[in-house]
Amino acid sequence: MPRTTPPTLPRGHQLALLVAALCGAGGLALLAWALASRSLDGATRAAFTTAGSGLVASALLSWWLVRQVQVLRALASEAQAAAQRASTQLSATLDILPDGLAIYDADDRLVLCNAQYREVNTGTAMSLEYGTRFEDVLRRAAQSGHIVAARPDVDSWLARRMARHRAPDLPEVQEVDGDRWMQITERLTEGGGVVVLRTDITDTVHKERVLKQALHHAERAERSLREAMNAMPAGLDIYDENDRLVLCNDQMARLRPHLPVADSLGKTYEELLRAGLRHGIPEEASGQEELWLAHELAIRGHRPGPEVRHYPNGAWMHMHESRTPSGMTVCVRLDISDLIEQRHKVETARQESQRTRQLLERAVEALPVGIEIFDEQDRLVLYNQQLSRMYPYMNYAEHLGKGFADILRHSVERGLIPSAQGREEAWIAERLSEHGSRTSTLVQRLADGRWINIYETRTPENYVVAVRLDITDLIEQRQALESAQEAALQARQLLQDAVESLPEGFALFDADDRLVVCNAQYRRLYPISAPLIVPGNTFEQIARYGAERGQYLDAVGNEEAWITQRVADHRAANHAVLQRLPEGRWLQADERRTPQGGIAGVRTDVTQLVRKEQELAAANAKLALLSTTDGVTGIGNRRRFDERLAAEWMRCGRHHLPLALILVDIDHFKLYNDHNGHLAGDECLRRVAQLLQGNIRRADEVAARYGGEEFVLLLPDTPLAEAVTVAQRCMENLRGAALPHPHSPTAPIVTLSLGVASTVPRPEARPDTLVQAADAALYRAKSAGRNRLEVFEEAAPE
Repeated sequence: MPRTTPPTLPRGHQLALLVAALCGAGGLALLAWALASRSLDGATRAAFTTAGSGLVASALLSWWLVRQVQVLRALASEAQAAAQRASTQLSATLDILPDGLAIYDADDRLVLCNAQYREVNTGTAMSLEYGTRFEDVLRRAAQSGHIVAARPDVDSWLARRMARHRAPDLPEVQEVDGDRWMQITERLTEGGGVVVLRTDITDTVHKERVLKQALHHAERAERSLREAMNAMPAGLDIYDENDRLVLCNDQMARLRPHLPVADSLGKTYEELLRAGLRHGIPEEASGQEELWLAHELAIRGHRPGPEVRHYPNGAWMHMHESRTPSGMTVCVRLDISDLIEQRHKVETARQESQRTRQLLERAVEALPVGIEIFDEQDRLVLYNQQLSRMYPYMNYAEHLGKGFADILRHSVERGLIPSAQGREEAWIAERLSEHGSRTSTLVQRLADGRWINIYETRTPENYVVAVRLDITDLIEQRQALESAQEAALQARQLLQDAVESLPEGFALFDADDRLVVCNAQYRRLYPISAPLIVPGNTFEQIARYGAERGQYLDAVGNEEAWITQRVADHRAANHAVLQRLPEGRWLQADERRTPQGGIAGVRTDVTQLVRKEQELAAANAKLALLSTTDGVTGIGNRRRFDERLAAEWMRCGRHHLPLALILVDIDHFKLYNDHNGHLAGDECLRRVAQLLQGNIRRADEVAARYGGEEFVLLLPDTPLAEAVTVAQRCMENLRGAALPHPHSPTAPIVTLSLGVASTVPRPEARPDTLVQAADAALYRAKSAGRNRLEVFEEAAPE
């Protein structure tokens, strides 16, 4: 242990030592003089001797007292240094701890803490001095914004936290920025102080969260599996490796009414077959039960494929049996009675469709233009012979079923498209990008010198119909005109005369993009820009003048961007530009570069053509509307419902909105048709459709005929309670209409059974899960006696 240098005495103590030294020296001198002097009598000598001795004693006593004070001060200094070293070692030890630790005294003031305690969040520390009150420490931490619970109201949070601090009980879990979690543990000391321990439990919280989520997913998967099995339209049996029934769904229980589920589970396949034979199931085993049973057991697990069986009640069942690698057997039974009954209708419809297709093919063949049709996957599905005659070097029969991209590449690789030479891949990419989406026709030059005008349009089914017309004569005329214009550049007057005679507007700009010449028609087509359409002005000046004065409707509000793009298109001079002008006029600006580097442009008034195209688009839109309308009821059909369900499922899923669906079935509608005839039945369907349509309140809601006598209401952004209100209103409106139905066993008027479901779509779920939920509720309504509504309740997450 190093020696400690005694501290320097204060000036008062030094003065006391000096006085003591003087007194001691005087006393010794007086004592020596009294003893050495012979002239003094005895009494005087004694007095001086006593006085000198007193002075010496006083000096010794003073020196001893000062010395003791010095020793005590040295000891105190030594103790203070030791305490300082101990405090430094303790602080260094506490800083090693992974948790934050602090000690507050009985006055709630900080007396000790480590570095981790000063961190409000990882990497974010605050300066703390010993003696700071706990409440001040809390306030500074809350005001830093790192404590999530304190953000809304720092004072309220501080009051609650101080209350727990004054009476600490269980540890508190506290969330900080970055999804981090701290556990605060406080304990009172014997002296009335408080020990605070802050432990980072982020990993523990995250692991517990992941575990809970995994358990929730597992439970939901089990419930979903059971619900999916019961929602299957087919019966499902599962047998164990000993061929005993271990699981069956509700549909299978309904297909086996002679044997309750409780009695079925645990029985062997043979025992179940015998129970069915006692009830005449299947019909084909009648009279030869034992032989049929032996054959059935022999092929158990080795069936060559699915089987179709006819039951005594007239039903047809499609049976499929398979064995799992673990030895279990899965049996699926599906009622296909409707399918069998519809087979004849399907065959009739197929023949009718074939006749219609033949008529279509004959009509396409009779057209004087080349026709090719590509399906939604851009594969060639139809062409006519005129197209083959137009492209004699293409064997279109070999290209049926091939993609548009493959046909393009075939043409380019054989040099059939001159415009693609030298830039084959770029040309193919451009052609693919505009396939079916061009707003104008495409003119294409072939290797044999012919020119083809191509018009493409996309149908509502996403098919592409391409019409090709040989316009070689027209192109040759245009080329002759361009040659005449080029020759006229050498004689300005001749050029002006030729230009003025053109029915289209014409303008020529030189290599510096300045106007050289234009005809009067060009100025008439641009009356607003006419003051600036004079030789010498640049194209940009003329375009800017017109754009700033509202001549180009597409430029209004974004003039600079429009001018930039227009000048770029003008200088590129490689495609026609369609311009929308006031008073409903449309111009087509077609510009080309001259050999001298100038730009020659033709302006054609295509107003009538554009209007025809708009009328055609409107007609196509009307045709699309008809394709989504039910022909009997006039409301949306199944196709429209499917499209809107898919769209609203995605939209409501993105915005976390509820999507409701009401599935409606007319009770005993077959009896209504049988007794009143199909015409009356159609009228009943229309009345019900009108009543359902009348309950639509918003534009995004859909009422559609789902099929037969079933209807569906799709209600976006509608919770379950509101959907139930709409369903009740539908029933009340129909009840008020009082459509007679005397043959109904439910009521003397037409009634409805409704199934209601609502959910917030999840990305991993399919839209038809909502339909299945409503269908399950509808089934319960019909099973409970009809003329009622049932609600599908989603299982609450645990």
